[in-house]
Amino acid sequence: GNPVSFTNVRHPFERLVSGYLMFVYHFEPFKNKTFDQFITEEILKKANASQPKKTFLAMNNHFRPTNAYCAFCNINYTVISKMETFNEDSLRIKEILDLEHGVKMEQLNMYGGNKIGNTTKELFKNIAEDIKIELVELYKYDFAMFDYDANLY
Repeated sequence: GNPVSFTNVRHPFERLVSGYLMFVYHFEPFKNKTFDQFITEEILKKANASQPKKTFLAMNNHFRPTNAYCAFCNINYTVISKMETFNEDSLRIKEILDLEHGVKMEQLNMYGGNKIGNTTKELFKNIAEDIKIELVELYKYDFAMFDYDANLY
């Protein structure tokens, strides 16, 4: 049959919060960083230091804008799944692959689900407007390509 390709995306700000939580709880150098410090030092400072800008190589690969990989330009994905609809999307992927419904597709990220939206709102309410504007600019293609609301948080 035809090859099947799929990927999973999520709201850029939720991805940042999820990554922050993972880093702050699991990696010693991040244990005492506030979310604001994480955004300014780990995200924006490294994004601005990246040359060339379109690849963002100075950034941790978990936080690079998705267009930095250019896979979305070069691969005609069968399914682009969203973290918010993971369960429904995994059913669709299983149908396309003709897998039994008993085959479990596991969501590995521990900082997902419904709680991440509330946590993102909570952490972003203390982020200065100029920082949010920089983040929206950094992730502008993620917002556009995957129809995410840049003003949600």
